[in-house]
Amino acid sequence: MLTRLLIYLILPALIPGCSCRPGSSNTQGEQTGLPLVVATTTIIADMAENLCGGRMQVKSLMRPGEDPHIYDPRPLDARLISQAKIVLSNGLHLEGTLQEIIRNNLAQGAIHLALAEDPRIKPIESQQYKGAPDPHCWFNLKYFKIYTERAMTALIQCDPEGEETYRANAARYLAELDSLDRYTRNLFSKIPSHRRILVTAHDAFRYFGLEYGIEVMGVIGISTDQEPRPQDVEKLISAINEKHVTAVFIESSVAPALNNLVRKIAEKTGARIGGSLYSDSLGEPEGPAGTFIKMFRHNVDTIAEALMKGNTAA
Repeated sequence: MLTRLLIYLILPALIPGCSCRPGSSNTQGEQTGLPLVVATTTIIADMAENLCGGRMQVKSLMRPGEDPHIYDPRPLDARLISQAKIVLSNGLHLEGTLQEIIRNNLAQGAIHLALAEDPRIKPIESQQYKGAPDPHCWFNLKYFKIYTERAMTALIQCDPEGEETYRANAARYLAELDSLDRYTRNLFSKIPSHRRILVTAHDAFRYFGLEYGIEVMGVIGISTDQEPRPQDVEKLISAINEKHVTAVFIESSVAPALNNLVRKIAEKTGARIGGSLYSDSLGEPEGPAGTFIKMFRHNVDTIAEALMKGNTAA
């Protein structure tokens, strides 16, 4: 780890500064020759790809299925950041040490936006750690629309000639998010209120729950680098029994040990596994959660199907 940190600290001194204007040789994608947009997570990269319309190359530092809470930065990350015209991160401490790496390697004149750190976004505070913000703002689609608008503005700033393309793509994408929101509200309106309880591996869905009237409980808190505490597990088991929760959910990007704990909780309480949800990362490009729109809808459909079943066996 020390070697990697030294690479991140030394690299900025070896790379000449670059301007945010189109055409700078240090801000071109290596393979396509297009200006480079670097996103920290797969979710943000997919949104940026929807906006760019082929005018810029988008690269994600994280790969499908990687957990940003415990992501171990690669030496290549610093190089990509140093070449980018725009770096898009989530912020609110989701990416950990990556934020420092971005600061140390961002080219002169390039733009870095922590998309969730916006006055219009009101972070939820961690239930376990006072003052720690919940970074999972993308599960409130109103907030994800703010991500989109901020990214669009940055693209226009760096490439004014592409403004018409970026605005048109943003309008289309925002309309898709609005449609997804209507779909979700309509589907969840059919679930009886006493069944609207979502138990997951970690506490990633509270923005989602607040927006759609679902009580959310996690085995651990907002970050997957926490260790499950026996007293918290016992408290969760009691709550599941008391509220007659019939389904609990594993997650695609958390450690297998955490999902195994969810399975043990299911065995102890008689609840079934309602399915696997995508929280902090997209799935593989050709899979059911290869884009943010598909991922969100997959989660909605999986949750709704499980909660509607009530006591019926899966």
